[in-house]
Amino acid sequence: MQIFNGLNDHRRPYDWFGVIYALTSAWYPLLNPACFEAVRDPGPLHTPAAHLGLHLLIAALIYLVPPMLRQRGGHVGRALGLIYLPMLFAQFYGELEYLGVVFRAYGDSFDPLLIDIEQAVFGLQPSLEWPRAWAWPWLLEIMEFGYFSYYAFSIIGLSLIWLASRQTTPERWRLSERLIGDLGAVMLTCYVWYTFFPVWGPKYFDYLGVAGPLESEGLHGWIFTDIMRWIHAHGALHGAAFPSSHVAGSMVSWWWGWKVAPKHRWWLTALWVLLCLSIVYCRYHYVVDLVCGVLWGWLIIWLRARFGTAERPPEDGRSKYSV
Repeated sequence: MQIFNGLNDHRRPYDWFGVIYALTSAWYPLLNPACFEAVRDPGPLHTPAAHLGLHLLIAALIYLVPPMLRQRGGHVGRALGLIYLPMLFAQFYGELEYLGVVFRAYGDSFDPLLIDIEQAVFGLQPSLEWPRAWAWPWLLEIMEFGYFSYYAFSIIGLSLIWLASRQTTPERWRLSERLIGDLGAVMLTCYVWYTFFPVWGPKYFDYLGVAGPLESEGLHGWIFTDIMRWIHAHGALHGAAFPSSHVAGSMVSWWWGWKVAPKHRWWLTALWVLLCLSIVYCRYHYVVDLVCGVLWGWLIIWLRARFGTAERPPEDGRSKYSV
């Protein structure tokens, strides 16, 4: 059909990331239909057939709609064709509530392994002892703010590309596509990893019989502390801790911001370091999660730059980029 002519020229590598992930994860529940018993509030989509149908539809839409938007939609269409994949992260992340128990029983996590590693390396559990040693409400609030900043990092990265870089408009589009491509590769591979290697993290130490949450020890903050506890009460998942997607995902935006906006490196780096520290202090992740999140983010960025369709940007960020 004529409407589909030339779409391949407007298809991006991250479109394929979304298609492949949607098609692959579509089949998992067929292997263990009982996985839907882990859903707290099951709905009509929580059946193997419905899950399969939804994912086939998502894959088809990703294959067709974003290229059409880039081809015919002008700047608005191109923007929608750029940001659609991060908008799907919430859907894919939420599905881990039941995909995470397809291959391993509920509660059968790898936390004991990571706890043993932390104990062997540090002689203690940093996520326990650090907030106990520095049990200051103002520090908890700062750390919770750092953790919350994760939700804005991709917006920050794109904003720096468009408002603070010295690029032409076509180069800004290509830079934005590189950021989204790296982010998509990081997040979707993390979701795959969580499906096969579930780790609950220190925020569930009470379930693991290690310790209670921070509030049970009398450490309370204010605004951002309450916001994050509300988010975790309504959206936190068991098994999505290792490696930290907070660290790996935000690292993509930090890296691109560092490259294209040198004048903003100081505060962007400070914010990212605060985020990295917060995941341990606030008892959301192990130090191992943090370290492996950094390594995973760097690995994906390097692999895409080395073997993908885009060239690594120069240090000053002034030359052209290709995607």
